[in-house]
Amino acid sequence: MQSPFNLDIATLDRLAVLVQGVTNSGKTHLCGDMLAYEKQFGPVKFLNVRGEDGASTNADMGLGAIGVNVDHEGDVQDVAADCLKNKVHAVALDGARLLFNQILVRLVQSKPQFAHDVRLPDARLDGDSSKSYWAQARFRMEQTIALLKTSVNVLLVTTTSQKDLNEVTGQTQIAPDIYGKMGAALVGLFDFSGYMTFTIQGPARVQWEVSFQPRTDVQTRQRLAYPITSNIILPDGPGGWKTIKSAFEKGLRKGAK
Repeated sequence: MQSPFNLDIATLDRLAVLVQGVTNSGKTHLCGDMLAYEKQFGPVKFLNVRGEDGASTNADMGLGAIGVNVDHEGDVQDVAADCLKNKVHAVALDGARLLFNQILVRLVQSKPQFAHDVRLPDARLDGDSSKSYWAQARFRMEQTIALLKTSVNVLLVTTTSQKDLNEVTGQTQIAPDIYGKMGAALVGLFDFSGYMTFTIQGPARVQWEVSFQPRTDVQTRQRLAYPITSNIILPDGPGGWKTIKSAFEKGLRKGAK
């Protein structure tokens, strides 16, 4: 079905953001901070991919019973359908790496003889099906993220980072820590993909930053008319998501404040 739109109008009414970073870089806290801010605009949900289990980071944000444990992509798709039906405004999904792991395991276990195998696809065991598993896993992951994106107004997804070889440029870059080609592909599924870091500045002093600007050493992404060109420094405490969103809004149009 065709639907016209105006290229001169840019808003953040719908927003999908991926944040990657090493362990303890503040990703799960940012999820809680996002939900605490966005709940003023409508219902919100926190999705914990079972095994990630870091939601206690957000225990003092007054979010209440909005958490949902999910085991695999089917659970996430069910949540997406529920969000669409009940007009949920924002969702944070903590643990994209573990979600993709579950997709791969479920594909391997789809054959009766491997019903209890917890492993990656293996050409020695799976034969020609091995290549098919990887393609199906990528498709399922992409479709699951797409369903989440279209079911809510704001989506924030986190994942850990690794060093990866860029197949196009040949450069070694920091990228989402996900098996196969899914890490690089995941970045392209979002409006914004950032890299979160922290530096210790003294006793009880930490500076948190997130980078969305084009970089040769990190896979990032931003869809802005006036791109962000430097790291976004986040407050040590609440307000990180509001700071990030304000930076996005400034990049929508020249001279925005």
